[in-house]
Amino acid sequence: MRFSAALRVAAVLIAAAPLLGGCERPTAEDAPAAGREILTPAERGSRRAEADIAAGRLRIFAYGNPVASLTTRRDRASGLPVRTLIDCCVTAESREETEAYNRVMRAAVSHPADGARGAPVR
Repeated sequence: MRFSAALRVAAVLIAAAPLLGGCERPTAEDAPAAGREILTPAERGSRRAEADIAAGRLRIFAYGNPVASLTTRRDRASGLPVRTLIDCCVTAESREETEAYNRVMRAAVSHPADGARGAPVR
């Protein structure tokens, strides 16, 4: 059986998708449980960034082509490494969450507190 070049590329991208990031599937933790507060996308992004800062995972998220995630880029405003999310998954909610995440990350490195700037970059 012969495959066209497009089918081979599609097969490689599908196989590599878990390694490329983006399009994350909701987990049980994401579902609002009884008594658990429901957050706006911006609140989720801010809280996720604060948790990542506390854990030493300093980075900025950007949308783009899956191939872009194979190269190392730096955010011009903060100098942090950029992690590329697959742009086919962008919704208004995801964009709002990502923008809030990036705002908190950039603020943390421009006004370091609690040793955020000295934390290891992952």
